[in-house]
Amino acid sequence: MGLHTVPNSFKSCLCYLDYVLICSETFEQHMSDLEEVFDRFRNAGLKLNPQKSSLANSSAIFLGHHISKHGIRPPPDRVRALNDFPPPQNFKQLRRALGMFNWFRKFIPNYSSAAEPLSRLLKKSAFVWSQEQEASFKRLKHLLLTSAVLAFPRFDLQFFLAVDS
Repeated sequence: MGLHTVPNSFKSCLCYLDYVLICSETFEQHMSDLEEVFDRFRNAGLKLNPQKSSLANSSAIFLGHHISKHGIRPPPDRVRALNDFPPPQNFKQLRRALGMFNWFRKFIPNYSSAAEPLSRLLKKSAFVWSQEQEASFKRLKHLLLTSAVLAFPRFDLQFFLAVDS
């Protein structure tokens, strides 16, 4: 099938391994999209597990992201977990904290510079938690808690690309 002949359901259906998310503009369109996807599953001999399925919701957690008509943001439970995470006491805990923050880096403006004092500590031979690391840790938490929602693109508007290198 060529790119220009892709059915409409593939414009609203996101798949990753055995996870499927179907997003539609209206409830009526959603019912139509569901019917088409279900037909394709049936024709391919695939079955859904009703206990793992959720239909016609206004929002969903998909691949670690909270997705709704308003955009994409980190799931509230993960943000709470990071907010409650205590300051690291050793390299292992620091790596774990940086890994958790890194997962949500797309929601944290200027993540690299905000996390730099913590990343720099990983390169040292001794773990010495200073005020600089404490400030960086608190700043990352604050930035994540107040992070902007990633919006869906509006193709009727002009795009501006800003990069840092």
